[in-house]
Amino acid sequence: MNQKTWKGIRICSYVALAFCLVWAVSMVVFFISVFSSNASSHPVDWSQNTFVKVFIFFCYVAGTIALIGMCVKVVFNTLKGLRENIAFPRSNEKLMFWIALADFVYLFGRADFSLLWKDDVVLQLTHTNFLSPFFLLFFAFMYKVAADAVEENNLTV
Repeated sequence: MNQKTWKGIRICSYVALAFCLVWAVSMVVFFISVFSSNASSHPVDWSQNTFVKVFIFFCYVAGTIALIGMCVKVVFNTLKGLRENIAFPRSNEKLMFWIALADFVYLFGRADFSLLWKDDVVLQLTHTNFLSPFFLLFFAFMYKVAADAVEENNLTV
C-alpha cells in the first residue's frame, strides 16, 4: 500500500478514537442527568417490572461499554499493525464478530430504553435491531477474507 493510504488509515483511526471518547463522555453525562435525584421530574419506578427494566438497562449499558471498549481495541490493534506494515491484523478478526454481537445487545437496549419510565413494558424487536449487526457480521467475514488473502500474498514469493 502506498503512504497516502497508510496516512488515511491513521487519520481515520485517530478520529475513531476521538469519537469513542466523545461517546463515552456523553454516556456518562447522560446517565448522571437521567438518574440524578433532582434532574428528572419522572424518575424510573424500579418496583414495577423490575426484571425487565434491569435487563433493558443492563443491555444498554453493557452494550455501550462493550462497543466502546472493542472499538478502541480495534483501533489500537490497527495502529500497531500499521507500525508492523500489516494492513489487516489477525487480532481484529474475532473482535469484529464480537462487535456485531455487542451492537445487537446495544441496539436492543437502546430501542427499549424509554420503557424504563413506563409501567406497561412490552419489549420491541424491530428490523433496525438486526440491520446494523448483519452488516457488521458481513464486514467481519470480509475482514477475515482480506486478512487471509494478505497473509497468503505475503507467503508467496
